[in-house]
Amino acid sequence: MKFQHIAVAAITLSACTAHANYQTQATKAPAVMPAAQNSTIAQTKTFRDDTKVVVQGKLTRYVGDEKFELHQDGTGSIIVEIDDDYYYQNNPQSLVGKTVIIHGDIDRDDYHIEIDTKHLQVR
Repeated sequence: MKFQHIAVAAITLSACTAHANYQTQATKAPAVMPAAQNSTIAQTKTFRDDTKVVVQGKLTRYVGDEKFELHQDGTGSIIVEIDDDYYYQNNPQSLVGKTVIIHGDIDRDDYHIEIDTKHLQVR
């Protein structure tokens, strides 16, 4: 009889410990999210829709409708959409020729891929 009580107590205690460990591990989250690393333009063209990216390059031309061509030596170019809040005096040409770092999301459909800018740093 004494052995049965000890066995039941041991099983109950191990189940509680396992449940507590599960809850502790499941609720742990990183204190700080890791920063996105710079990607090449060639890499960004392989990413899925809505992937967060950071790219650096030179804005080589304004193509209209808040869209620019971003060029990186050796890896190609991609269209980036930059909200007109970033233009100097609402003039998109003011960004052409500038080296920039773009934090954004991939915007992909069947025929096009571009980056939707969420944050822009002009170098």
